[in-house]
Amino acid sequence: MNAFSPVRLAVPAAPQRGRTLIELMVAIALGLLILLGVGGLYLASQQSTRTAAGLGSSDNVGNVALGLIGASIRRAGYAEIAGAFTSLPTGGEARLASLLYQGRSLAGCSSARFGSDNPDSSCGTTATGSPDAIGVWFQADNALASSQGATANCVGSSLLTANVPAQFQGLMGSVTTINLVRNSFYVANNTLHCSDGTNAGQPLLNGVEDMKVFYGFDDTAYANPAADMDPVVRTIRTAADINGMNAPVPGTATALSAWDYVVSVTVCVLVRNEEQGVSAQGASVTYRGCPQSVAQVLDPSSISQTTASDGRIRRAHMQTFAVRGRARPQPL
Repeated sequence: MNAFSPVRLAVPAAPQRGRTLIELMVAIALGLLILLGVGGLYLASQQSTRTAAGLGSSDNVGNVALGLIGASIRRAGYAEIAGAFTSLPTGGEARLASLLYQGRSLAGCSSARFGSDNPDSSCGTTATGSPDAIGVWFQADNALASSQGATANCVGSSLLTANVPAQFQGLMGSVTTINLVRNSFYVANNTLHCSDGTNAGQPLLNGVEDMKVFYGFDDTAYANPAADMDPVVRTIRTAADINGMNAPVPGTATALSAWDYVVSVTVCVLVRNEEQGVSAQGASVTYRGCPQSVAQVLDPSSISQTTASDGRIRRAHMQTFAVRGRARPQPL
């Protein structure tokens, strides 16, 4: 019996099939949709990051600006207490006769700057909508007690000096003068500046568009300087209001001017981000600026909205500072 091997038949391979044009087009379209979605999320994330960074930058500039100005306002009129003089008026004005520095403590301009940015000068020409300016004076270092080092003015220049009041000349040995700080804050070219009144103003912070300053005024003490009363804010006034007021009555009062009855100072700075197009609102940005009147200080919701077209973030920062030098000296 013949042995034989079975014949193995080759199975033909399945024919190769490629992608049709329609399948390729669908795949490309789906890929593009995915890329567009991912790209849109990335761009939105980038915009959110830029907006958040812009808001953070605006807040930082606003806080620093108010901190710099507020530090001076809190010390306005500061001077060492040298003694009590009971023969002088007994009210809040006796404090002036008890201090080593008895000069100006505050001054301001409404919608204008001081001449040569020196707060000892008159205010310049008023322009509606222009920023305000404020000047501050205080004793720089101790003359009676041990000094911890002189306080520098806002530009780091040499300090001013003032003579020790005549009634204290014989009580302080060889000390005849004291050092003074004089700071003038104003806004120019979207930048917060400060000057000591003798040197050119120095830029402090970029991005500050506007500054408005309002003053808490003690009308009762102003009307009766010799009365024994604690300083209390009775009305809110502008610098123009106070500059237009007469000298206090009676004329023998030791106060220098109506500015000696300012108890608090409210400062508002409008800060803008320097980078354009970062606002979440797009190119057209709506915001509320600083109050332009006393009525708007009392009711901030009455401040009208303003629209800018540069896409910059703008925020108004406002804070009220107590004038510590207005407090009656204790324990005198």
